[in-house]
Amino acid sequence: MPKWIIDEESETSKEVLIAVQSDSTLARKWPAFVRDVTENPFYHPKHRRIAKLRGNAYPPGTYRYRKDPLRVIYYPERETNTVYPLEAASGKNISYKKRST
Repeated sequence: MPKWIIDEESETSKEVLIAVQSDSTLARKWPAFVRDVTENPFYHPKHRRIAKLRGNAYPPGTYRYRKDPLRVIYYPERETNTVYPLEAASGKNISYKKRST
């Protein structure tokens, strides 16, 4: 299976990278995300590290990567073997966990 790449050119990806770099804790965990999803963005041997998201908040086929406190929402595109980060934040600040009041 060919290796996957992380998109760094789209506006959304640039925003995600800025958000990660602005928090030293998330920045330390980012290389693990890159290593894990470039190997296989659909599966990780550690239980619940990678999970497919359900619901209407994100496009179908969107996944979540979790390595506490880092959470990354991303979309893997099979045709180009590219992973598009959509959002990155700590577990307390990620949008899929926030409830509207």
